[in-house]
Amino acid sequence: MPIVKLHDGRDVSYRVRESKRSRRVRLTINPRDGIVMVTPPGVSQRVLHALALDWREWIAHQIDEFDMDASASPKEPAVPAVIQLAAIAEQWPIMERFSPGREAQVRMRDRSLVLLRGEDDASANAALRRWLARHARRHLPELLTAISDEIGLPYRSVSVRAQRSRWGSCSHRHDISLNQQLLFLPPEWVRHILIHELCHTLELNHSNAFWAHVERFDPNWQATRKSVRHAWHCVPPWALG
Repeated sequence: MPIVKLHDGRDVSYRVRESKRSRRVRLTINPRDGIVMVTPPGVSQRVLHALALDWREWIAHQIDEFDMDASASPKEPAVPAVIQLAAIAEQWPIMERFSPGREAQVRMRDRSLVLLRGEDDASANAALRRWLARHARRHLPELLTAISDEIGLPYRSVSVRAQRSRWGSCSHRHDISLNQQLLFLPPEWVRHILIHELCHTLELNHSNAFWAHVERFDPNWQATRKSVRHAWHCVPPWALG
């Protein structure tokens, strides 16, 4: 993988991905994919490295914002022994049952998960992410509805998916999308994020008027918002995919 040296001396690696649909070179950074330079076909490595050097300050800011370790090449994380879901105060111990030659599956048994898996950690983690997605679709809409009713801000619909960098979003039609990784965050952080998205039903921007709405429902929002900037700490590597 190519490496660029930041102004503070850190060496960070990035991946290059060609895309026929891309009209220009762009850089994306998030905890799921790391640092990825997306480029149209035919751009030389020399040009790409020069761009990486130009973007060093932004790269440093982003990896610090996400609190990422961008120095190492991505590798498949270990399968967890337990899943802690702080947002809903749940703990799910994992019992592994090896079954070579079959697709990994997760079954719920009482208050634990049975992971039927082969030797491949990647497919086992993928099965756990599928379970996480189902669990998030069950619980996050309930949390959103409860807060919506509490503060009197309705929304049109809610969807839950694995977003790459956002915790949530709200459309002009008041359709709210939530990141399934919210389940790993402390309840007060989740509450702040859900209030944030609901307030976008009043203001689709981050104007002073928007923040005034947030403060009305979440008086301690400024301190919580600073903490949420580092919330990707709470998401275990296996869940990022």
